[in-house]
Amino acid sequence: MSPWDLLLITVYIICVTYVLQKAFQEIDSRVKIQLDTDEVNKQLEEQNVKDIVAIGFKFKPAYHLDDLNNVTQLPLVITNKSQNHKVSVNWDESSISNFKKQAGRSIRVTSGMVDPPTSQATSTILPGQTIVENLSDEKLKSPLNSIPYKKSPLVSERLLKLAALSGNKFHLQLAFNVSDQTADPKDTKKQNFCVVKCPLGVEKVHWAKAADLILRPPK
Repeated sequence: MSPWDLLLITVYIICVTYVLQKAFQEIDSRVKIQLDTDEVNKQLEEQNVKDIVAIGFKFKPAYHLDDLNNVTQLPLVITNKSQNHKVSVNWDESSISNFKKQAGRSIRVTSGMVDPPTSQATSTILPGQTIVENLSDEKLKSPLNSIPYKKSPLVSERLLKLAALSGNKFHLQLAFNVSDQTADPKDTKKQNFCVVKCPLGVEKVHWAKAADLILRPPK
C-alpha cells in the first residue's frame, strides 16, 4: 500500500466518523412533549367524568431540542364522549404553569388576536363533539418574545434543555363544568364543576423513532 493510499483511507475514515458523529448528535437532540395520561385519567375518574370527558394534545411527534422555545402554544383537544351531557370550558379559570412553577391565566388564541383579552367566552362542547384549541399564557415573563400571547409557555431554552434531562413537568390546569342536558338547569346536583391538572413533560425520543423521523421525506 502506497503512502497516498494510506492517506486516502485515513481521510475517508475521518469523514465517515464525522458524519456518523453529526448524525448521532442530530438523533440524540430529538425530544417530544408528552402528557401524563395516567395522571389525567386518574383525576377524571376521581371526579366521576372519565366516561364523559377525554383530554389530549396534538403536539408534533418530535422537536429538535434547540427549537422547543418556538413552541408558543399548547394544542389542546377535548372530547365530549357522552350522549346527554354538556361540557363547558372556563378558560379564565384555567391556567398554565411553566417549569419554574410560574402560573398565569390560559389564553385561547384566536385568529387575528393582537392582545390578550380581559375576559374569555366559555367554550361549550355538546355530546359527541370535539374541540381543538391553541392555548398560550398572558402572564409568564419570557425573555424569548415580547408579545405576551406569542411567547412560549415553556420559558427559556436553557430551562427546556434541563427539563428534557431531569423529567420536570409544566402544567395546564383545566377548569370545566359537566351538566346533564336532560335535567333541570337549576338543579345544581346535576352539575359537576371539575378542575384537572394536566402534567406535561419533555422526553427524549427513542433513537430508532428519531432516526425514522429524520430520514422520513417531508410531506
